[in-house]
Amino acid sequence: MAFRRISSLVALAPALLALASCQTIHFYQQAAAGQWEIIRKSKPSQPIIADPKTDPALRKQLVAVEKIRAFATDYLTLPGNESYGKYADLGRPYVVWVLYAAPEFSLEPKKWWYPTLGELDYRGYFRKEDSDKLAAKLRSEGYDVQVGGTDAYSTLGWLHDPVLNTFVHSADVDLAELIFHELTHRRLFRDGDTTFNESLANAMAEEGVRRWLRHEGRTKDLKKYEGRLVRRAQFYNKIDQTRADLEKLYASGLPPEEMRKKKAAIFHKLREGFRELRRRWGGRGLESWLTEDINNAHLVALVTYQHHVPTFHKLLADCGGDLDLFYKKAKDLKLEEEE
Repeated sequence: MAFRRISSLVALAPALLALASCQTIHFYQQAAAGQWEIIRKSKPSQPIIADPKTDPALRKQLVAVEKIRAFATDYLTLPGNESYGKYADLGRPYVVWVLYAAPEFSLEPKKWWYPTLGELDYRGYFRKEDSDKLAAKLRSEGYDVQVGGTDAYSTLGWLHDPVLNTFVHSADVDLAELIFHELTHRRLFRDGDTTFNESLANAMAEEGVRRWLRHEGRTKDLKKYEGRLVRRAQFYNKIDQTRADLEKLYASGLPPEEMRKKKAAIFHKLREGFRELRRRWGGRGLESWLTEDINNAHLVALVTYQHHVPTFHKLLADCGGDLDLFYKKAKDLKLEEEE
């Protein structure tokens, strides 16, 4: 899961500093500094590819990115000719660290307001210590909190995003999924609606990878990818069951101590469900979900990325696979919680 929009605030930062609190000032200062680092370290990919001194592994990956973004432009109606034509090595494993939070007995995410974007469900920082500091503050206020490093994000058209060392060495299928996701944000983004945006981008990333693998004639890889999507659906089914159980519990009006015990039991059941999936999948995957303390914020982060994916897949099918028609209809689509 990736944090993808913090730098869309950078261009507005100077005008806001005079009116902002100290905490807000720091947020925009670190956002501006982080984005400037990316700009400063970004170099055109083609000279890097052509340079005989370039690491062959990096050259191979950058060539793969060039082909993927060309496919995005030519076959997916995405702006692949505008982004990912440069490369930046940030010298760290993640580009940003993103934080989600929710009350102890609620699955309603804490929101932060951003100029031009409205309210979004997360806060992101270019330095881990900044996200950890905010996490500690929110925990002291009684929030469930989840913080994680992410390998990519998008400036939503403010700038042409580069390839980063944080994701460049991923398998090409993962590169394609990530790039198609990010470019979807550039094609269509609804201000203040995190779940719409991330679900749309995930749905289009999945569809894009399917079309790309078919176009490349990679039938074995397509079959493998379809298996990944089946496992992904099984994972989210467990999450949806847990969300339903927690929502029922949080609406019960039980005393806090009793609710805490039942909440812990529900999360224990989820962990056991993950162990069952792991066995079914051959003993691999879900490592972090079996070792971390799972809480409401983890579920909030997940629903952001998956909640409306089936709706968007159905819409695309209703459009006969026509992507231009799909985006036209998706722009004004009313989803269930908006009705």
